[in-house]
Amino acid sequence: MNSALATFAGQVTAHREQRKWSKAQLATRMGFDASYIAHVENMTKPPTLAFACKCDEAFCLPGTFAALHKILELGEQDSATVADVEADALAMTIWESRVVPGLLQTPGYMRAALSTTVPPSKLERELTIRQQRQKIVGSLVSGWFILSEAVLRLVYGDDAVMRDQLLALEATAAMPNISVQIMPFRNTRHTGGDGPLSVIEYRDKPAVWFTEGRTSGRMSEDRTEVLQAQYALSTIRAAALPVHESIAFIQHMRETHYEQLA
Repeated sequence: MNSALATFAGQVTAHREQRKWSKAQLATRMGFDASYIAHVENMTKPPTLAFACKCDEAFCLPGTFAALHKILELGEQDSATVADVEADALAMTIWESRVVPGLLQTPGYMRAALSTTVPPSKLERELTIRQQRQKIVGSLVSGWFILSEAVLRLVYGDDAVMRDQLLALEATAAMPNISVQIMPFRNTRHTGGDGPLSVIEYRDKPAVWFTEGRTSGRMSEDRTEVLQAQYALSTIRAAALPVHESIAFIQHMRETHYEQLA
């Protein structure tokens, strides 16, 4: 578990109990549901920056929890944390240069990709979380996925797994609420070289941006940082192939390398 998240949760509990407040009493002072207080203290949901600021107000602290939240942003992003962030998304834009984004992975590809980094004892849990995360794709108002050509060429699993994954990408790209773009190797005048990047937008709360890595990541709802991330994603989208050419590119890769399996 993220040590920064544990520190934040522990401090909320310690300050609340020092004042002999119940979770419901703290929730009333902060304007949050008591269930959310419980989730934060139990580390089953990540605290937002707004929550941190309300903690400072309720406990009469000089920005202590806001500072802790900045530290939290630098910690490892647990899969369950990312799933919670995605749960009520209206729109998301994702750039990925390593593997097919988890939201678009087939079961075979997902198992092969996760098994390279996840210990066997945790693999089934991670598979379950990722498959549950995929349910959001159909309900998005807008989903935009930009993938490096490398994503199509790196083989996870065997040829049959890759063929099924490319077919799945073609099918996803045909959904009315989803766009998929491919970034050819030759197109390098963009900011995508810094690594994967995602922005998620909601109906009634601030957008967030995040990166997601094997052992580390960053997540933030800071408005300036979100706008910077959105601009970076715009430059990446502009440098990639148009949507219709991208679908043809995926189809060509499948037919050239894997169609003999049909």
